[in-house]
Amino acid sequence: MKKEDFADPKGVLEYNEAQSPLWFWNDRLEKAELEKQLSLMTEKGITCNAPHARTGFEGGYLDQDWMEHMQTVIDYKARHGETMWLYDEFNWPSGIANGEVTKNEELREKYLSIQRFFVPANTRFRIQPTMLREMNLDVKEYITNDYQGKKDIDNLFVYDAGTMEPLDVRQFQPDDDSGHLFNLSENDFEIIRDRDTVVFEAKVLTELFQKEGFYDPDYLNPDAADKFIEATYEAYHGRFADAFGKVITAGFDDESRFCHAFPWTGGLLAAFEDRYGYRLEERLPDLVLPGVRAGRTRCHYFNLIADMYRDNYHKRLRGWCEAHGIDYCPHLLGEENVAAQVRYNGELMRQFREMTRPGVDHLGKGIGSLNIRFASSAAEVYGKKGLACEAFAANGWDLTFEEYIRTISWLYSQGVNTITNHAFFYSIRDGRKDDWPPSQFFQWKGWEKMGQANAMCRRTYGMIKDSVRKTEVLIYHPVESFWLHYIPDQGFTHGFHMGPLIQGEQAAHIDRQEQILLNELQEHNRDFTVFPSDATDQFKVENGRLVNKNTNQQYAAFVLPMCQVLPLESARMLEEFAAQGGYIAVMETVPEYSMMEAQDGELKEIMKRIMDAPNTSFFEDMDTKALLMWLLEAVPQGMRIVEGTDGLKKNLLHYPDWVIDPYIHTGEDMSGVSWTAFEDQGTKYYFVNYTDEVQEITVQVCSGIHPEIWDTYTGAIGPAQVVEEKRDGNGTQYQIRMRLPKDYGVFLVTG
Repeated sequence: MKKEDFADPKGVLEYNEAQSPLWFWNDRLEKAELEKQLSLMTEKGITCNAPHARTGFEGGYLDQDWMEHMQTVIDYKARHGETMWLYDEFNWPSGIANGEVTKNEELREKYLSIQRFFVPANTRFRIQPTMLREMNLDVKEYITNDYQGKKDIDNLFVYDAGTMEPLDVRQFQPDDDSGHLFNLSENDFEIIRDRDTVVFEAKVLTELFQKEGFYDPDYLNPDAADKFIEATYEAYHGRFADAFGKVITAGFDDESRFCHAFPWTGGLLAAFEDRYGYRLEERLPDLVLPGVRAGRTRCHYFNLIADMYRDNYHKRLRGWCEAHGIDYCPHLLGEENVAAQVRYNGELMRQFREMTRPGVDHLGKGIGSLNIRFASSAAEVYGKKGLACEAFAANGWDLTFEEYIRTISWLYSQGVNTITNHAFFYSIRDGRKDDWPPSQFFQWKGWEKMGQANAMCRRTYGMIKDSVRKTEVLIYHPVESFWLHYIPDQGFTHGFHMGPLIQGEQAAHIDRQEQILLNELQEHNRDFTVFPSDATDQFKVENGRLVNKNTNQQYAAFVLPMCQVLPLESARMLEEFAAQGGYIAVMETVPEYSMMEAQDGELKEIMKRIMDAPNTSFFEDMDTKALLMWLLEAVPQGMRIVEGTDGLKKNLLHYPDWVIDPYIHTGEDMSGVSWTAFEDQGTKYYFVNYTDEVQEITVQVCSGIHPEIWDTYTGAIGPAQVVEEKRDGNGTQYQIRMRLPKDYGVFLVTG
């Protein structure tokens, strides 16, 4: 970044999208007022925004008048050399086109309901079967079978309650001795045994459009994505084709998610059998039963669901956006921890593979959570174009300017580079002011200082946009091992605080301990990148390092926490890494299952060789202090604080053992000093002071120049105060005295 641009970043066009607020269109719109509000943003340096149809809007969504209002914005932006994003929905979640998609039942979310019945011994139990598959008269096995010629029933499952051994369901279909011309016994099912019995009934259901179904598209169905594209993106492109890629630079997709615990779609059973070689419909109770055998079915189900969601929704939207010259910029639901990530996405991190410029959400005033780090890690691993964060919803109207810039500085430290304000309100008339407030627009008490805040955003954006985080440590995200033990609670959809308990003791353990591990590493300023479960193809092993093929970032250490299940391709990569001298830490569990049972033997052999490698260490439990000592030896850090506050303290290391929706972070906090290394031609360290007063610290660092301090809020650049300088074989070692202002970040530039 040029020093003159750092000093005065307002007019630098390439920093236009350092801040891109959601602009709530929540009242009757007037052209003059739209232009007035646009000019207010321009005055503060805010040169990108996303008009957002919102509750309170008076008019027709995507009609002629709406398009005229969009034309007003596009014309203004073109005149002023500014840009804008398309917010692609009315309210949220994206994908429904304000009901145009979901009014078609075939395009609404299908979900599997599995109900359990306990039948005491010598008790009569009856239920009417409902076939999951339609009868296909060309396929004999769907007509009769060899159990006394009985027709199969594919939605009922019977187990002996004492042993939980499965029983042949066909024996409970009675004979029809009524003398009727037609045999109707296929519609009957009755149990009466001298032993306790458990019956599971599976049904595929769809919500009514008039109720929750309005908001629930079938994200697994590519036809639903295509209908959404046609109704929304094509409508905009048909009117504003010339603006795409010039004024319009991105499509913002908001909070797509599964509503129900077991999402379903028409082609799921065939896709499952093609991938895994067996029929899911024969093992549906595995989705709610404990044990390794059932858990492996869950691994296959959630793995497929996550891939179908990524490929049939996000990949299609990304493909359309990029073909029309704009970025695809979504954020998802349930980003904070593995339990929420699985519940709402099948698996969250792999969705980032099909995003051009990914996003993340952060509700509430609190800071210190892991949602940003999961998102920024995925963006880093897949080599994506930055990370946007929708922030400040649910902060309340008492949000202060100091809290505002403190939050932004924390977001940058976690890997964000675009701030998407939630939100700039067109109107706060009547109840509009209570829509997840506050507005950070001209109605907000901190608005007069927004120019300074925007300049801070632009400076930080300019400093990090072409850099990579230098973490050197990859930590595996043990989602497969979570699937193995996770039994979803079907009684919750979304929108709650005390939501479904994380059923399965080991699943809750994995969820909790991963949070503790990552939070404690951050408390000690030990940076890391979370490794998504499907990311092996993004890496190569070279000279004892794991190298990201997208960014050329290099990592010297890999941590495997609580992994019972590890895909074979990941194990093969780690074997090569270990053979070249890479450092591997295995914590609590040595992987024993691959994703495919036939590969278990090879996985165990590979893991034995990895465990015997000289630079592999095994930790019997999730001992973060021991891991930190190991990392200090394996991967020494290039900068350290030798005097003064040298770490953080978080007041919340993990969430309760239930899924919260939505996570509102008010109440979370931390105190201390953090630092993050960014690398391009040289290395620069981003320091943020989260205490209530200015901090004086001394750091030791190697530098190729006399180190400099770049202040992101004031724009000042000056030489660092060197208290000791020493040359050695690695270059020049400096001890530097630094004065850290509170609430925002400064860069220590070393070359």
